[in-house]
Amino acid sequence: MIRFAAIAALLLAGSTACEPVSEPESAMPAAAEVAPEQEEVLVPDPSDQTRFAAANREFALAAFRRLLTSPEADDHLLISPHSILSALAMVYAGADGGTREQMRDTLRFALDEPALHRAFGTLDAALAERAKVQRQDEARGFELSVVNRLWGQHDGGFLPEYLQLVERHYGAGVELVDFESDPDGIRGRVNEWVEEQTRDRIRDLLPDGSVNEDTRMILVNAIYFLASWQDAFEEENTRDQPFTTGAGTTVEVPMMHRTEHMPAHVGDDTIAVSLPYVGRDVSLLALMPGDAEGDFDAWLGGMDRGAFDAVVAGLERRRVALDFPKFTGGSSFRLSDLLQDMGMPLAFSRTEADFRRMNGVGPGVLGQSLYIDEVFHKTFIDLDEAGTEAAAATAVVMMRLTAMPVEDDPLEIRFDRPFVYAIYDHPTETILFLGRVLNPLVE
Repeated sequence: MIRFAAIAALLLAGSTACEPVSEPESAMPAAAEVAPEQEEVLVPDPSDQTRFAAANREFALAAFRRLLTSPEADDHLLISPHSILSALAMVYAGADGGTREQMRDTLRFALDEPALHRAFGTLDAALAERAKVQRQDEARGFELSVVNRLWGQHDGGFLPEYLQLVERHYGAGVELVDFESDPDGIRGRVNEWVEEQTRDRIRDLLPDGSVNEDTRMILVNAIYFLASWQDAFEEENTRDQPFTTGAGTTVEVPMMHRTEHMPAHVGDDTIAVSLPYVGRDVSLLALMPGDAEGDFDAWLGGMDRGAFDAVVAGLERRRVALDFPKFTGGSSFRLSDLLQDMGMPLAFSRTEADFRRMNGVGPGVLGQSLYIDEVFHKTFIDLDEAGTEAAAATAVVMMRLTAMPVEDDPLEIRFDRPFVYAIYDHPTETILFLGRVLNPLVE
């Protein structure tokens, strides 16, 4: 079975106080006392969702290209743009002034509020409904879970309207805790929740020392995806075959094989295939340079939203003899440097960060002003042949839908050199995961 998991967590700290200060006028009520938000329920504008999705892809590819040169990037780089953006959007809801402007520009938020938060809620609702539909067919494996959670200091003065917003649009309940008395115990509780949400695939998200008595809130987004292929790779067709790594060496890797009709794009610049999971709404898009001898890094440096969207638009059903490697991997990043370099340093400034829409306190107030301390991001992937039952059930569907003549000579596509892949939700045009493989043997 193909498994993916991702976590994005943000730590918000309070400016260290030199002496006791008075508590803000707006003290945070217990979660049960927060009244429901009375915002009018509006039907999402399709044009808003289109702009929202395009901007999210813009951020995804911009952040991904920058991370390629990060010291933490290895042979297998994997991020979840949707997880990162969801976590940061909850923080953005509490930002004001220059902090808000920098976050909006850096994260490519194309919609004003409250349309932006409605768009996130609409997207997560669409993903949740798709997962429910797939589960009706118990012969096929499909699970997609997107959840958010907050842990806030019990006397942190968080505004009810802020808590209502993140609950309404992100489903993020808040657990009131006391970071001052037991920071490491709370870190352990957050890590346990993360492990539970990702089926033990993401462990120790928050490292030792990351939570202390000055921490005021932890915001977490978790994505878990488990799916069978719509059309399976047969295990007996998997063979060890050569793969030329990013370092220019050749290694033997387990290469899966199947020959059938599938969406493919073959251009001078890029070769790509789309491998759908059950239900066909979500697929794995695999892309590599059209020139096998070309500069992979230069090609990847040019993979912006326009280039990515052009590949998706250019997919056509072709009869393909596909060889694709099995692999397991994942990444772990601290994103504070990346996000500051991309244009939002104010959010991380102890003296200038402005999150007054979160707790009613502007910048520079000792013991009360908030700033982002760190953004942790972890991902996991395990990709193999799984999905034989789905393939057997799907064969009839393929025969009904394609009605295409069998070509004598299928197009041969071999992913036997470095490539990029995306887990892509087609109806919402959302990149859930985005990865690069230089060597399938490196986990």
